[in-house]
Amino acid sequence: MPLRRVLTYAVVLGLVAVGVWVVRGKKWELLRKPVEVAAKTEPAIKPRSAADIIPQLKDPPKRTGVTIKELLAGKVPKLNQLEVEAFLKNQGRSTTNLLVASRLLNDLTFAREAVKADPKNPAAQLELALRGETPEEKSAAVAAFREAAPGNSLGDFLAAHQAFLTGDGAAAGAALVQSLENPLFADYSQQLVAGSEQAYLEAGYEPTAAAGAAMFALTVPRAQPLMEVSKSLLSLQQEFIRTADFDAAEPTVIIGLTLGQRIQDQGPYLIDQLMGVSIERQFLQQLDPLTQAGPGGQTAGERLEALDAKLMEVRSLTTAFTEKFASADEPTQAQYLEKMKSEGELAAMRWLVNGK
Repeated sequence: MPLRRVLTYAVVLGLVAVGVWVVRGKKWELLRKPVEVAAKTEPAIKPRSAADIIPQLKDPPKRTGVTIKELLAGKVPKLNQLEVEAFLKNQGRSTTNLLVASRLLNDLTFAREAVKADPKNPAAQLELALRGETPEEKSAAVAAFREAAPGNSLGDFLAAHQAFLTGDGAAAGAALVQSLENPLFADYSQQLVAGSEQAYLEAGYEPTAAAGAAMFALTVPRAQPLMEVSKSLLSLQQEFIRTADFDAAEPTVIIGLTLGQRIQDQGPYLIDQLMGVSIERQFLQQLDPLTQAGPGGQTAGERLEALDAKLMEVRSLTTAFTEKFASADEPTQAQYLEKMKSEGELAAMRWLVNGK
């Protein structure tokens, strides 16, 4: 019997058996709508440096003297309604720009406008799939996202997440098996960062300040559903192992390892490395250390050692990074941000801290 069919039967039947148990009691949390504050038109804003990156607001008054260290500590400037509307007026209400506005103002109205104008755009559908206000809105968006980007496994994982939440084990199993056939993993967040950078430039920020603010303002809403999918898979795996049903447990391990490795390989941010390592380690730890389970023929034990080494490197880099970045001159900071865009956050941190 072909491997794909074996995996399909094992996962689907297993999930049907225990799917309701996995998700019983979960509730959807509605996103809180931001309170819009009316503001009078302000005079043109002069260019600001990376040390003065809080936008001009009527109330409270503009703060000055913000340092890079404070930016790294989470004091990220926010654009107000007038600045974002000016950005859309000057740069156009393209799909990406509308999604940028939705993120900057935490207002789904702009995302819905993007979906209405360009319903086959996967980035627009993904925004509502991740941030929609109701289960129905999210479900419709996930279905549309999978249709718009059929080769993107992120859609399969999100569909499995929704199925777990509703207790539909068969649908969760089918989506997870489909993810094995779709090696691409993309959330289009780099497009949003680039658009946000342009919005900060429009508001008067100098290039390095705009790039830094856009990067540090980024959120990763896909993290929670992916972690919840991995927990559901792990629960299934452990239940199958407890009952000695190893044939049913094997597909859950394959999918869990694939999810963790895919996030690490294709996710551009440090949170992707940490999340992917966490997911992969949980499944590797359930295996015999001599079982072949890692890239390039690595055994489970060898792969765990490699992941532990990566975690140690990340700890070392993050310990040194803040001071290194804060004390760097502006050209070096700008070069770091460019490397982040092109090579990913971990590679950029290695370059800055280690000089390579």
